[in-house]
Amino acid sequence: MVYTVTVLYPNEPDAKYDFEYYFSHHLPLVDRHWKKYGLQGWNVVKYGPGVTGHQVPYFFGCVLFFEDDHAAKQAFESPEAAEILDDIEKFSNKQPLFLLATWLWGHDPKDRALLAKLDVTLLPYFSLIWFLFGVTRSSYSSAYISGMKEALGFKGKEYNYMSTAYLVVYAVCQMPGTSLLTVVRPKYVFVTANVTWSVLTLITYKMTRAWQVILLNAIEGGFSAIAYVGAQFILASWYKKSELGMRAAVFCVFGQLGTLSGGWIQAGLLETLAGKGGLPAWKWIFIIVSVMTLPVALFGWVFIPDLPSHRAAWYLTDEQKEHAATRLGTLSKKSWDITVFKRVLLSWQFWLLPFVFMLYSVCVQMLGNNVMAYWLASRGYTVVQQNTYPTVIHATAVVGIVVYAAISDKLQSRWEVSIAIGLTFVIGSAILVSTPSTDAGYFVAFYLLGTTYAPQAVWYSWMADVTGHDLQLRAITTGFMNSFDFAFVTWWPLVFYPVTDSPNFRKGYIASLVTGMLTLPVIGLIAYLEKRDTARGIIGRTRTDSLLEEEPVLSPDDETGKPGSPPITVRATEDGV
Repeated sequence: MVYTVTVLYPNEPDAKYDFEYYFSHHLPLVDRHWKKYGLQGWNVVKYGPGVTGHQVPYFFGCVLFFEDDHAAKQAFESPEAAEILDDIEKFSNKQPLFLLATWLWGHDPKDRALLAKLDVTLLPYFSLIWFLFGVTRSSYSSAYISGMKEALGFKGKEYNYMSTAYLVVYAVCQMPGTSLLTVVRPKYVFVTANVTWSVLTLITYKMTRAWQVILLNAIEGGFSAIAYVGAQFILASWYKKSELGMRAAVFCVFGQLGTLSGGWIQAGLLETLAGKGGLPAWKWIFIIVSVMTLPVALFGWVFIPDLPSHRAAWYLTDEQKEHAATRLGTLSKKSWDITVFKRVLLSWQFWLLPFVFMLYSVCVQMLGNNVMAYWLASRGYTVVQQNTYPTVIHATAVVGIVVYAAISDKLQSRWEVSIAIGLTFVIGSAILVSTPSTDAGYFVAFYLLGTTYAPQAVWYSWMADVTGHDLQLRAITTGFMNSFDFAFVTWWPLVFYPVTDSPNFRKGYIASLVTGMLTLPVIGLIAYLEKRDTARGIIGRTRTDSLLEEEPVLSPDDETGKPGSPPITVRATEDGV
């Protein structure tokens, strides 16, 4: 005898996962009540739109198998039946905790179990490292104005040379760094880089000459190069298209918070540690920041799961390791051979994604280089206001990064939000070019443009989407996006935002308007090529898991609903002997 418990989910294709999750986690209740009536097993089935007049494309039911007709009738006529069906209905109507779990980790129980672990291991590690990266870089400027300049005898442009030496080596090492992750287990690469970076920061306090700090900065740039692009590469190796944007957003937000809070942290250190142990305050900055990095490096040694293909994460079960290795699909290209250079250099991804990211980076240069602070000073704002008002840009950046990433994940498409970002470039820059007659216009422009930091998450996720079929193309393009960006942002402020133009950087504002406008056709071209190559099967991984739409569709034997019935219907029906 077969009885069916039918749960109707209008327009919710992932409902099958909810229903399976319920029965797999609530079987003790079902067993306790119905096992004594001869319940032998159950199975979830998908029904087609065979219900007369119903407007939903399909619904799901749980088929319950009993020993015989008498046993089934006893089960459904028992006092316990009402409790079970009521429990199913409550579950089907999405209890808050389950709703939160499905929002965070999706409907598939296998995905939920895997993502819950990755989100408390992999994601926090990279987020904390990127946070500390922001704190570390700001520590040099704080130390410089807090006594390091005089103590080490910095002269002329030597401070600029220090920053340039760091940036040049940082940019050069990014492509080799991401490529290294494809041949050496990422755990070893990241932890070695983190520890070396921490040690170099620490021994800076022992330096006695400016040239020594410049040299250490250059070396540190090489070991820091993996922090941003390497994290983007690893995240894209573990998370699906519908999951990646928000994880990349969380990662980027921590970088914003690191930059935002770095000055506050160092101000506190300068006030509390000055003279302690016979050391000046600027030396304590390097000691504390270095010590902060080491525990995170240790955390990484324990929890970095390498790549899914390594199946090396000790905290994942064998089933989860296998699921992680297959759920993103199969790579069409994954080896280093003579074809790599041809595959990379002749791909549109390698050129267009770095190009549009560079346009974004130079467009938002008015958000750095103290542009807003100079304008505030010219308008008579206090020194405190000159230091605090620009920090709101980081707050709007956090909002923009999270909102745009969440929308792109929901749509499983990046071009729509990218167009919105490009239009924001144009609107914000146009306001500044127009020279607003009121201060409010400037505030609106600066804070609106702050939301355009979103490409740090959205466009790196987009790059991962369109290069996911080729491991080497993805690794090299990930590194090249930032390197190509740095090739322009190192000189762009000198030309378009020189201090001599303060407080009206009209030349820079016009340059931002032009580059912002250029992003729009490039975004359109990338979207077109993505759609074309996806249709041709050139890009995208080969999926090995069964999709919901490919499951067999059954026809119901009975009428389960009528037009105007409640959104979710729970019924027990007899299907036959």
